[in-house]
Amino acid sequence: MNFNEHNIQRGEIYQVSLGKTADGQELNRPVLVIQNDVGNRLYDSTIVVPLSPKVQAKRLFVSVIAPADHTTGLKEEHVALFFQIRTLSKEKFNYENYLGKVDNSTIWKVDEAIKLSLGLSTLQWIDNRKKA
Repeated sequence: MNFNEHNIQRGEIYQVSLGKTADGQELNRPVLVIQNDVGNRLYDSTIVVPLSPKVQAKRLFVSVIAPADHTTGLKEEHVALFFQIRTLSKEKFNYENYLGKVDNSTIWKVDEAIKLSLGLSTLQWIDNRKKA
C-alpha cells in the first residue's frame, strides 16, 4: 500500500518488521509512532519507538507502559524502548498491520520520556551545569 493512502498518526501502534536479528530471523515488533502529525503527512518516513513485552525492560530509567487492551490492540502489556528510537519508511505501515492507539495520558508520558532520553529535560540541564 502506498503511504499516501494511509494517514499515519502520532500515538498509533503498528506491527512492523525491524529487520533481521543476529541469527538471521525476521524481527517483527509493535512500534509506537512518536513523530508529529504534520511530519507524518509531509514526509515519506516516520519516527517510532519499538515496544517490548519483556518484563525486565519495565525497570529501565526511561520507560512507558503501553497497556494490553482493545484500544492499543496489544495482547500483552509492552514497554516503549526509548533507547531504540528509529525512523522507518512509511511503506512499512498500512491498515493490515495497524494494531491500535495509546491514550492521551500515555502520550504525555511518552513526551516526558522522549525529553529524558534525548537530554532535553531539566534533569539533563542540571547535570550539564554541574559538569561545567
